Amino acid sequence: MQRILSNISQVVGPSPAEIAALQHILRPRSLVKGEHFLQEGEICRSIAFVEKGSFRVYYAVDGKDIHKDFLFENGIIGSFASFFSQSPSALYITALEDSHILELTYQEVMHLYECYRQKLGRIIAQDQFVRAETREASLLKDTPLVRYQALLEAHPKVFRRVPLQYIASYLGITPETLSRYRSKTNA
Repeated sequence: MQRILSNISQVVGPSPAEIAALQHILRPRSLVKGEHFLQEGEICRSIAFVEKGSFRVYYAVDGKDIHKDFLFENGIIGSFASFFSQSPSALYITALEDSHILELTYQEVMHLYECYRQKLGRIIAQDQFVRAETREASLLKDTPLVRYQALLEAHPKVFRRVPLQYIASYLGITPETLSRYRSKTNA
């Protein structure tokens, strides 16, 4: 928990009272590899900081998993559309490894918003908007090879911790195409 709180302190600069309030409500939870944090159709009633482990975020479309994102240590998991609207989620979030998270409920987040400056919430929301728009622009404008090279450069750990078929789905290519790209770059 201390690493997460330390990262929050560096990014947000919360008051001691804000850190104490956050520390008081963060609940540790463990998920085993393959366990769902959230499934399509469920209302996302909590969000969580990833303390250890990794997660995949994906949609199920015509019997295929279409990957939206991968999250690792210090990432934040949850369906933000479902969480803030308290409506059913359109996506799944599943542990790729045995993982440990620090969880907050919707009610706890709303209480923090009411009692404190809301700076952390604003920073999280900004990060999610930037990630979503960057991903959308890449899918619409970049070739699959450019997307692969950008992912390899920006997040090489993905290739060590995520099964290749999930990475191919994330990039919008077949596993065979991913294998060809990898053989050309020795990744």
